[in-house]
Amino acid sequence: MKPQKLSAFVAFILLLFLPASCSNDLAEGSSSDFCKKLQVLAGPDSALTNLTLDNSQLVNQTIADLLELASSAPSSISNEAQAVASLYEDILSKIVSVSPSQRTTELRKFQEELDEVTTSARALELYGETECGLKFISPFETSSTPAPEATEE
Repeated sequence: MKPQKLSAFVAFILLLFLPASCSNDLAEGSSSDFCKKLQVLAGPDSALTNLTLDNSQLVNQTIADLLELASSAPSSISNEAQAVASLYEDILSKIVSVSPSQRTTELRKFQEELDEVTTSARALELYGETECGLKFISPFETSSTPAPEATEE
């Protein structure tokens, strides 16, 4: 897999477990530090959203942002935030430490952990929606466009 495609794939995997996009409007009266950080992290200008594996500054910033988000998580979501941030830190640290030709193989080694953290990622998404008033485009929802019904004339 070419380095650019792998970077996009890794970013996709990471975004899969965090909300891919959110609105800019926090719920009225919601000003928690965690909600603000979650909004910034899921936003279009974040290091996570713009992550490329060949840019060590973005990789380091993404890890720092995820760890900071986890450290500011309220107790009701703290374990889930820590699980997600810790796994991302492990993945990014490993992926950037190997040659570009080895990255796909190394990423595959995390599949079981990625599967296990899905519940935590969903909990973060739900918290962002219910407690922070963020509207996410969820990677967990499957949408299908129903076929138009035939009308008899």
